Amino acid sequence: MSTMAKLIKEYTSGSNQMDKLRRSLDSGNEADKEDAKIVSGMVSDMRYALEWMRHGRRPGNRRGADRTDIYRQRELLEELRPIQIDEAERDKLVRVLLTLTERERTCFLLHMAQGLTYSEIASNLKLSIRSIRSYVDRAKDKVKREVSA
Repeated sequence: MSTMAKLIKEYTSGSNQMDKLRRSLDSGNEADKEDAKIVSGMVSDMRYALEWMRHGRRPGNRRGADRTDIYRQRELLEELRPIQIDEAERDKLVRVLLTLTERERTCFLLHMAQGLTYSEIASNLKLSIRSIRSYVDRAKDKVKREVSA
């Protein structure tokens, strides 16, 4: 039996026990009335959690985030289409990249163009993550300065 199945079984058992306790409380007694209210809230919370565990999504949602998110993913992919640059822009970009030190250029391109994380770059270049972050930040600053000039 999987861990989730065990957890569902325990929650179901606990929910049933709490429901029995709630029904056994005397509705005429003021103290029992308050206890019944608290126990009802606990039963409700347990059933909500059970529903979430059984279906893998928040109860009441018609679609899970995994299904609704696909529309956002399409929008992002459309935004990531390569842009066309002319020869003059390409030359300016090359000149800007040549103002960077070799290490800054390497880290900057691996991070910004290839999409590698600082951790991946650090392990590939055998440097610390802090150093990679520093190189990329310096490169970004230099690129901003050169582009705005």
